[in-house]
Amino acid sequence: MIIGWLFLAFFVLLGLSMPIGIAILVVCVGYILLTGGMQASFFISAFFSALDSFPLLAVPLFMLSGDLMTKGGIARQLFDLAHKLVGKLPGGHAMAAVLSCLFFGAVSGSAPATVAAIGGLMIPMLADIGYDRKWATGLLASAGALGVMIPPSIPMVMYGVVTGESVSDLFIAGIIPGILVGLLLCVYCYTYCKKCRPTLKWEVEEKSFGRVLNDSKWAILMPVIILGGIYSGLFTPTEAAAISVLYGLIICLFVTKTIKLAELAALFKSTAASMGPLMIVCASATVLGKILTMERAPEVIANLILSISSNKIMIFLLVNLFLLIVGALMDTVAAILIFAPVLYPIMTGLGMSGIQFGCLMTVNLAVGFITPPIGMNLYVASGLTGLSVVEISKKIVVPMLLMIIAVLMVTYIPGISLCLLPG
Repeated sequence: MIIGWLFLAFFVLLGLSMPIGIAILVVCVGYILLTGGMQASFFISAFFSALDSFPLLAVPLFMLSGDLMTKGGIARQLFDLAHKLVGKLPGGHAMAAVLSCLFFGAVSGSAPATVAAIGGLMIPMLADIGYDRKWATGLLASAGALGVMIPPSIPMVMYGVVTGESVSDLFIAGIIPGILVGLLLCVYCYTYCKKCRPTLKWEVEEKSFGRVLNDSKWAILMPVIILGGIYSGLFTPTEAAAISVLYGLIICLFVTKTIKLAELAALFKSTAASMGPLMIVCASATVLGKILTMERAPEVIANLILSISSNKIMIFLLVNLFLLIVGALMDTVAAILIFAPVLYPIMTGLGMSGIQFGCLMTVNLAVGFITPPIGMNLYVASGLTGLSVVEISKKIVVPMLLMIIAVLMVTYIPGISLCLLPG
């Protein structure tokens, strides 16, 4: 009963437009005052100790690294490379936009940042070429979700923090699911172009593959160094995040010279401003997780699910449906911090690997980036184009269905997420 009231209060506060971190704090404080189930001193200790985490340090560092590379103007370099690979196919320009999001995701780890960087460049370009502007906007809003699927992924870091699973293994496991979604979106581009046959009025400047590869070498080297170092065991994900910041600073300040030394203070301030609310969410969600554990929430929810069905396939389907609803109503990081500790023992108890569930949860909640009413990518795309969220939402139906197909494939085919793991 208490668990139900906690979630009801939380979603009511969200409905009143209260920030997620503050809403969680209010629910936690209300629980302490009304039930006395947790001492105030324990609440304070748990709140601050949640931030004292070495793996969690990777989050602000990857965010800063992504901001650096975004300011460094790598979006065009990545598009030129992607266009060289698929540009001559039907729908090749749109496919190149999707691949650019895939490449950029390996740099930023953020879905909204991917939409802002790649969409800001590609939506006007696709519209000028002859693609429907609303369709192009929906495509880039959808492809932006690849930013959290492909490693390094901030949601995967958070999942690893709350469940104890290896972040390095999660990054490895996320490669194939991210590529799978990218390929499905490329098939969508191909099908659209064959059916609608947009009149292409402009072609991208033709360059040799060697020249394109040389122009984009600094953008390509970043994920190679970072992910290669993690997978080879040279450094941890947190150390990789620090190296990515150092790499970004060197490239942007001294090689491409796209950022001036005087601009760094404003860049650091912007990252800190984005990170502050996220840290409040992390700390308060950790406390809420302890409350849910004290109230035996995993057992209650497991019993509820098992009362509906004892069939493992059906239970996996119910969990996916639940996560799709959650992703549409709240921020991805908050959803992972609150629900991963609750669902993790249920899914692993049914035989699913914790790593596979981490990939499943990330890909599933990524759909929430294009699902109203929260759908952050929709609002970013709207800000870039001036189109309303409703107009964009009509164009993301097919990409959303394709992403849900990918979710089901990751759920029922373990090899998709586990095939690259050693052993």
